[in-house]
Parts: sequence; structure tokens; C-alpha cells
Amino acid sequence: MIKTILFLLIITNILHALEIVQKPIDFSEHRKALTLEYIQTHYGLSPQDITIIPKVIVVHYTAIPTLQGSFEAFNNEELPSSRSDISSKHATPNVSVAYLIDTNGTIYQLMPDNWMGRHVIGLNYNSIGIENVGKLGTLSDKQLQANVDLINYLKAKYPTLKYLIPHSDYRCMEKTPLWLEKDATYRTEKEDPGEPFMQSIYNKVPNLKKAPCR
Repeated sequence: MIKTILFLLIITNILHALEIVQKPIDFSEHRKALTLEYIQTHYGLSPQDITIIPKVIVVHYTAIPTLQGSFEAFNNEELPSSRSDISSKHATPNVSVAYLIDTNGTIYQLMPDNWMGRHVIGLNYNSIGIENVGKLGTLSDKQLQANVDLINYLKAKYPTLKYLIPHSDYRCMEKTPLWLEKDATYRTEKEDPGEPFMQSIYNKVPNLKKAPCR
């Protein structure tokens, strides 16, 4: 009984200690409808809403050097024509993630973390995406610590979370029951957020599973 109370107190402290700035992207009923269409087309599922049960955390970088530029990349509701690498004739919701971390370590929440965003092929329906402003070689120590703090926060919030992967490892998840993509031709090559950055996160967050290829 005492151990249970202490555990609950620790989780409560984690959930309340982390500062997260609300910076919502546009996510109207139109974007929700596009997301439902994506779910049906790519995953063969027909849910009533876009709520998910998070089981994976996926770490990314934006490859954009500024917070505002990164935010604007997610804010439009429909996928821009410049994203031909992930365009689809069936579903066109823009890319989106729950969290965006600036170079100074500030954590911004862009959308509810139990809504499906579009950030990783095959795993959107069960994953929470964390984007970091910048690219390979520019991610900061403050971003690293913010990732660790946010991941610990999410672990406490969602006991269903089992995996922590970099975007670069997403195809390894095809070997797991979590993979849902129906289109065998729909794949892209990813390198984010970079091995040194991801390994530093793993060193500080050791108790989530890695992708099977590791």
C-alpha cells in the first residue's frame, strides 16, 4: 500500500513538474476528416474518431532551423504540393506531431497527444511524435534534456507506451504487430534525429523497448 502511494506521488510530480507551452496548430473538423480517411486508406481501419492508444514514441528533427518555420510546416491542414515524397491520391492531411522542441529546450504542444498525427509511415495510429527544431549536427544539449524530460512525462501519463524509436528506425517496426501500413510501396528513407542524439536519449531513458533492428 505504501509503495503504491509513493509510486502515485512520483507520477503526479512528473506530470505537474514539466513545463509545456500550448501552441496549437490548425486542426479543424476538415483535418480530422482527412485523418480518418488516411486511417481507412492506409491502415484498413474505420474508427469513429482520431483518438489513439499511444504505444510508441518517435523522435524526429524538422530539418528547419527556426521554431516559426517548423511550426508553419505543420500548421496547414492539407499536405502541400512540395511534399511529393509522402503525397497520396487518397488522403491529404498535412504532417503533424503532438510536440515540438525548440533549440533552447522549450517544449511546445501542437495538438492533443492522444490524437493521431501524421509523422511516421505505418505507425501513426499508435505513436506520439516529438519533433526537434533543426537537423543532424545542430540539435542542442537543451533539446536533449527536454526530450528526456518529455519522454519520462509521457511514460508516466501513458502506461501503454512500450517503444521509443528514432524516425530512422521506423521500418524496423514492420516486424512488430504495431505496423499497420497496407501499401507495400509507401516507404521513405529517414535519418532523423541522428544516432548520437538518439543514443544519448537511450542512455537516459533505458526502460522502453528499441526497434527490433537494434
